[in-house]
Formats: sequence, structure tokens, C-alpha cells
Amino acid sequence: MGVSSRSWGKTPFGKEVMLFTLENSAGCKARISTYGGTLTGLEIPVDGTVSGKMLDVVLGFDSLQEYAADGNYMGATVGRVAGRISNASFELNGQKFQLDSNEGPNHLHGGRNGFNRQVWEVAAVGDKQDTPSLTLSLLSLHLEGGYPGNLKVEATFTLSGTSLRIIYRATSDQPTPLNITAHPYFNLNGNGRKINNHQLKIFSTKSTTFDEALIPDGKIVEISGTEADFIDFTPLGTNEQDRFYVLENEREELIPAAIARCEESGLELEVCTNQLGVQLYTADGIANESPGKNGIQYGPRCGFCIEPMGYPDAVNKPEFPSVILRPGEKYNHSTEYRFRRIS
Repeated sequence: MGVSSRSWGKTPFGKEVMLFTLENSAGCKARISTYGGTLTGLEIPVDGTVSGKMLDVVLGFDSLQEYAADGNYMGATVGRVAGRISNASFELNGQKFQLDSNEGPNHLHGGRNGFNRQVWEVAAVGDKQDTPSLTLSLLSLHLEGGYPGNLKVEATFTLSGTSLRIIYRATSDQPTPLNITAHPYFNLNGNGRKINNHQLKIFSTKSTTFDEALIPDGKIVEISGTEADFIDFTPLGTNEQDRFYVLENEREELIPAAIARCEESGLELEVCTNQLGVQLYTADGIANESPGKNGIQYGPRCGFCIEPMGYPDAVNKPEFPSVILRPGEKYNHSTEYRFRRIS
């Protein structure tokens, strides 16, 4: 129990990457790579006992090389700005900033060399048996990816009981957009089998509306009674979802955002966050026969993402809450993934 580490190879640019394992007294294990601040594994006791059957509830790969080639942000820390930015540009204080266009004309998840493509530094290790933790740090330089300001970021991963907490903190020397999220793909069946039998509850009846490129149009609508309504436990079924849900979180406190459950495994996942919303993505864009862990092949609906974050494209939508971090301010994003037996 505690924290262990090993070398996991080098990037194509020759930078060494470390793989850390956090293991606590509740029998949980989390594996985190310094490449992309990536959660590569999360093992939870299925029967609630330390010595019982374990289930790895996040999708991923066996090697660093596969993560380096991945285009689906498997388990990665995403930034500077998660989600899409229309026309890969924005104006701030009267100046226009041009970003990477990595999804057609638009900017997605921080661009071609976002946080998920960086090798993070090890800032601190908390080697406690009950609450092992790992803090990684990253310096994102002025105009990296087109973003203004030298940005200092820390990501802290902590295992406590059968929960994983991730806290992102950041400061900048210039005003800059910042909207970080964690991007694990969960599957409570294990082995990347289709998630159609999962049930989901999202604590929201409001969503942003968007165009064919999934760019928000600035409107927020009621979705009660539609196929996007998960206010009560509803099977994920086969409906594609890639949608931002608005949370009632005016004080930015840690509140329940969503609960997913799977009767087959008997596991339930509660996602709590201090962010203003969550993006639900049901992995319909994963290609058939994509390689995954342990020789398993992934495909559409092999997992689901619940991405806590601020409003997408807020830099171009003044009607949305701002995602601008200014000098002297401290960015603080906290999310907990809480696992338990279905009661």
C-alpha cells in the first residue's frame, strides 16, 4: 500500500515518462502516468471487500506508445480549455488569439499539443496507506497552442476509501482562458463491453444547444421528457450523447453531478464536482476494433465520459459564465469519483 513508481519509457522526443501506482487500505488501485496526467487504471473491489474480485473501471492501453498515438483522450487531463472553441479563436481585452484548428475549423480539448500531450513533472508524493496521493505539475508557456500567459498547473490525485479525488489548481501571469477536465472513459461492466445496460442519473434538466459541429449557440434549454433527460435513472441504451448539462452550482461547491450504475457488476459511480456543468459522451466516435487493454478491442459505446467543466466555447459566448483566469486569481477544480455497491 502507498505509492510506487516505475519508468514507463520515453516519448518520441526522448522525455522519460513515469507510471505511478496508488494503492490504499480499502484495496483500491489507481495508476497515473506523467504523460498527459493520465489515469491509466482504476481498480475497485467489486464485492466491497479488500481481498475480493477487482474490476478496472477505466478504459485505456497497455503501453505508453499507444497513449501517444491515441486521439480519444483516454484518461487524460485535458486543457487549457476542454470542449470546443468555435473557429479556433477568441478575443480577450481587444486582442484576437488564434488557436490550433484540430477538429475541422474548430479547436478541441486544448489543441494538437494540449495538456494530454505533455510530460508532467512530479511535484509531490503522499505515501499514506489510507490516502495515497500524487501531485503533478506543468508549466504551459505564453502562446503555447495560441493561448496567452505563462500558466502554472498542478493536478493532485488522491485515493480515499473507494473514491478517487482529482484537484486541479492553476495561476497565470496574464489573463487566459482555462477550463480543465479529466477525461476517463468509465465502464462498470469491465473489458470495454457496450455500456447500453448502464443506468444514468444526471442532476440537471438543462442543457446547452449546439450546431452540427457540436458548437454551443449560446442558448440553454429545458430537456425534461427528451432523450437527453437523465434526471431519473435511465438506461443509456443506444442513443448517442455528446452534450453539456448545466449544474445548479452558483457557489462552486462540491455537489453531486451524476450517478451511473450497472446491475451486472453491482457497482455504482457517483461523480461530484465544484464545476458548473458536465459533458456526457457515450464514446460513439470510437472506431470498431480499436486496440485496448489486455488485448481487448474497443468500439462505439465501449465506455462513457462524464467530464466536469465550465461551459464550452464560453470564450466566444458572453452570455455564458466566464472561464478567464486572471493574474492574482487561483483556479481550483475539484472532482470526486465515488464507487460503492448498489444498495
